Parts: sequence; C-alpha cells; structure tokens
Amino acid sequence: MASVEARKRRNELSPDGNLIDFARYFFPDREGMFLLEGPHHKIISDALDKVYRGETTRLIISLPPGYTKTEFAVVNFIAKGFQINPKARFIHATFSDDLARENSDKIKSLIELPSFQELSDVEVRPDSSAKDRWKTTKNGGMLAKAAGGPITGFRAGYMDKENFTGALVVDDPLKPDDAFSPVKRHNVNRRATNTFRSRLAHDGVPIVVIMQRLHEDDFAGYLLKGGSGDIWDHLELPVLIEKGIEYPKEWTHGRPIDHGLPEGPLWADKHSEDEIEIIKADAYTYSSQYQQRPNSVEGALFQMAGFEYWNELPQIEYFRFYADTAQKAEQRNDFSVIQLWGKANGKAYLVDQVRGKWEAPDLEKHALAFFAKHKDKRHRGMLVEDKVSGTGLIQSLQRQGIPVQGIQRNRDKYTRGLDAAPWIATGMVYLPAGASFLDTLKIELQTFDGLGTGFDDQVDPLMDAIADMLGGFTPSAGSVEFKLI
Repeated sequence: MASVEARKRRNELSPDGNLIDFARYFFPDREGMFLLEGPHHKIISDALDKVYRGETTRLIISLPPGYTKTEFAVVNFIAKGFQINPKARFIHATFSDDLARENSDKIKSLIELPSFQELSDVEVRPDSSAKDRWKTTKNGGMLAKAAGGPITGFRAGYMDKENFTGALVVDDPLKPDDAFSPVKRHNVNRRATNTFRSRLAHDGVPIVVIMQRLHEDDFAGYLLKGGSGDIWDHLELPVLIEKGIEYPKEWTHGRPIDHGLPEGPLWADKHSEDEIEIIKADAYTYSSQYQQRPNSVEGALFQMAGFEYWNELPQIEYFRFYADTAQKAEQRNDFSVIQLWGKANGKAYLVDQVRGKWEAPDLEKHALAFFAKHKDKRHRGMLVEDKVSGTGLIQSLQRQGIPVQGIQRNRDKYTRGLDAAPWIATGMVYLPAGASFLDTLKIELQTFDGLGTGFDDQVDPLMDAIADMLGGFTPSAGSVEFKLI
C-alpha cells in the first residue's frame, strides 16, 4: 500500500504534475509547516500550469497583498520550471534589488533540498554563489533584478519554440509609495516595450506579471490598456468576490479568466467580511490594492495642490458642525461623517472629524459625543442633510436642545463639486496637517468626480462647509442649497 501511495505521489510530483501539488509537497521542508491553502491558490496554480504547457504566453494575475502571490508565481513556479526543464532560463524582476535577491535565493534553496533532488536531476552549479545570478549544471540559469534597473547580459528562455524554456516573471514592479509618482510609473511601464521584450530569447517566451493594483496607470493597467501591444490573459482576484461586476472596457488588451469563485471573501481565513469592512475605511487602498480596481483620478474635480494645511489654527471667527449620514449601517453602505469647520480671514478650516457605520442609536451617541467634545468652541450649531437617517438625527438632537438645522441638497454632486473647486484651487480651504483621517480624506478628494465613482462620504460635508462658509449659500441668504427645515 505504501508503495502505491509513493508511486502516486511521485507521479503527482513529476515534471508533468500540477504546480499546486508541487507547492504542497515542498512547503513543509522549506517552512517547517503545512501550506495553508485558500481557494485562490489552485486557481493561480492552474493558470500557471497553462504557462508551462504553452497555452498561455502573456499572463497577468492581480490579487491583494499578503495572499502568497510570490510564493506561488515566483518561488514555486520558477523552481518547478527548472524541474520541467533543467536548461530553463528565468529573469525575475520586482521593485527592489534586495527583494529580487531574496526571492532568487529562496528558489535556489528549494532546488537544493534533498527532497527536490530525489525527484529531479536539476543541480545548481557549485560556482554559483551570487544570490541574484546563478546557473544550473545543464546551462540553465536565473537572473533577479529590480524592475526599474538595468537587465543586461542574460535572456529569458532560448531558441526552442516547441518546449518550455523559461520565462520573465515580474512581481510587484512598483512600490505602493511610488504609485502616485508619474515619473516612477513611467519608468517601470516603458520597460514593457523595450527592456523586458528585448530580454526574451523570442516572442513566444512567456511573461508572467503578478501584482497588487496600485493605480489605474500602474504596470498592469498600462499593459491591459495596450501599452505593450500584447493580449494578456488576466486572472483578477479581488479580496471580496462580487457577481455582476463588468470587465472594464478600457482594458482592451485583457482577456479575463473566469475564476469561478462564489460571492464573498476571496480567502475567509485571511480576511473575513468583518475584517474586509475595516480595510474599506481607506477607500482608495481598498479599491486598488484589495479589489484590483483602482479608481480613476483623471476626472477628479478638485486640484489637490490647491489645498492648504494648518498646524496651528488662527483666530477663528466661528465654528460650525456639518453632518452627512448614511442611508443604512449595513456592511456595504457608506459611512456617516460629522465634521467641525472654522472660518477665519475669509477662509475655511477643517478642524476635526468623526466617521463610522452606525445604526440610529449609535449615530446619535457619536453625534452627541462629538458635539460635547467641541461644545465650548464659539460655534453656530450643526447642519445635517434632512434625508433618511439624517432626519431622525435632527429630531433626536433637537429634543435634547442641540442647535441643529436640516438642509436640503437640491443640486447634484457634480454641480456642488464645481462650485467648491474654485475655492480649493485658490487656497481658501485648509486641512489639518497630521490628522489621522487625512490620508483617507485626500484619497476621496483625489478621486471625486461627482459621478458616483469611489467613495464620497467625507467629501459631502466638506462641500457643505465650503458652500456655507465661502460660497454664500447660508440659510440666512435664503439659498436653495441650504434650505432651513
């Protein structure tokens, strides 16, 4: 019986076997524990198996950070590639030389495992001591470099168009911190059309790109929009699977792979629905790095360079609270937001903010607590949109003697955004430098187009404050924008 199982295992781990079986088998030898699998691991492995078989030559896999993409698409994919063909030649590129060397060393260490040697005739040449460049005894080899740096003197694959001879594997070519730098994005993207292509032995050598999305014009976005001219099979794995989401029309050079997963968390053991809700607090990071759909910033209405920032408030003439309440407190609905603004020298200053998803009793509790926190300031009460949960909040606060007024937003978000934009562009709106909520607010402002793209729960009361304090749309002026209830 043991011999039958041993033969079965040996067949599974043969060069013709599946990548998922390969990863499962060697992970305990490398890490001292069993591989913790999610539903996405087999889907990724199946897509990479097609690369070995020559069915796919251009592959993009986009998925959230921390979902073992490097483990499968770099370490195991390349190591098994050497098992399939000891003469194979791989180039691996990622965002830094240090990370590239680390990944390369993991591949080399896996090949040198006694358990791997028992199942393969791949050997690393004894004189291959460098972590970023080494060769096998069959004249195969590995080069690992930063995606933005030079890649010279080595090519992925070789002139044999009938068999698998290696690949170019690009893993997260851009750091998240560099996502909003046009220069750094361009530096990485242009390599798809010159350096990377020139490093292939021939056009049939596969290119595998695996990454978290960071920006609509990041490396994957550039390729999917036709930057290299290639058609890319695209496996898109968001942290939360939702049915009925259309593939973007602008991804003209992407061919979506049907992952077949049910609705819900991609890997519930990693991120449950409750944990995903916490991630959603950072709207842009959630849509890009976790959902793989970066919001467009091209149509944004606000010039971010126009915002000013304060470290110490000037003498404030008066303060006012502005509240935007969500229709529901369920997981996939908007946040409720209450902001405190001050006016000084003809300019508007955001002072503080509270934000959360609350049912009516909790909404009232947080509104009262935020009001109490700032009640000693010279304020002119609170303005709340008189709609759905806002109506209930107005009534409950009024019963407790809080000076709150209801307002009607009788114009659409786009028009209100157009009204607010000039005040922002001319430096009349100040945000608090160093506030804990600033990054999330800035991302909403960066992506706000007034057409329903992305999140706008913090932008709505901001536009109310600008309209009230700077735009002349005050209740006393009788404006339709702020109609007293």
